[in-house]
Amino acid sequence: MDNKLSKYTLYALGEIILVVIGILIALQINNANEARKDRALTNKYLEGFARDLSSDRVQLDSLISIRKNQRRSAKALIRSIELREIDLDSFYYHYYYVFPFYRFSPNTNTLEEVLNSSQLRLITNENIKNRLLELRSLYTEIRLSEEHVYEDRTVYLYNERTLDHIEFNGLSLALNHQSFSESKDAEIYKADAEYFIKDRYFKNFLNLLDFNLIYIIPSLERAQAECDSIIGLIERKLSEQQ
Repeated sequence: MDNKLSKYTLYALGEIILVVIGILIALQINNANEARKDRALTNKYLEGFARDLSSDRVQLDSLISIRKNQRRSAKALIRSIELREIDLDSFYYHYYYVFPFYRFSPNTNTLEEVLNSSQLRLITNENIKNRLLELRSLYTEIRLSEEHVYEDRTVYLYNERTLDHIEFNGLSLALNHQSFSESKDAEIYKADAEYFIKDRYFKNFLNLLDFNLIYIIPSLERAQAECDSIIGLIERKLSEQQ
């Protein structure tokens, strides 16, 4: 009886050990599969971040160029006002250039997807994660500043005083680089330009635009540099996992 009991005990212990080993192997396989899925999802998000940032980089490059040209035009018009000098073609080239508005629309689709799905834990590189969140805040700051410029532009451009002294046909001439001084409406353009040269309201608008762009342009350049830097970090992270 003692021998049989010992054999049954050993058999039972062997069964338990086998079951435990089986469970541990199954857990290890499951953990490995989960880790593989997490790595694949992490890489998908990192690649998405890089694509979004590359798109933002192109948009920022264009917007920085536009904003710098608008600031040059604003300063050129202020100089004309202060000197009381009018070269009709130069004046209107700069005049029509300060008004177009280009909204900054960053591509934060991947980041918003990660935040909304509570998957930020997958971005284990704290530097990349923090830089993305800081860039998101900078984007918000830029959009608010741009909206401020847009509001100032709208208040000035669609004011009754302005509309009474602006010929919107000039938009076509400006876009097609045609001469204002040789236009059939040259006298109208000249009279309007003389009005704007003397209009304090117009000069204040230009000074306000120039003042706002002093702050907006560096923010755009900082965002552009951050895009480049974060893309570099992501590319290095992805190459390490290959």
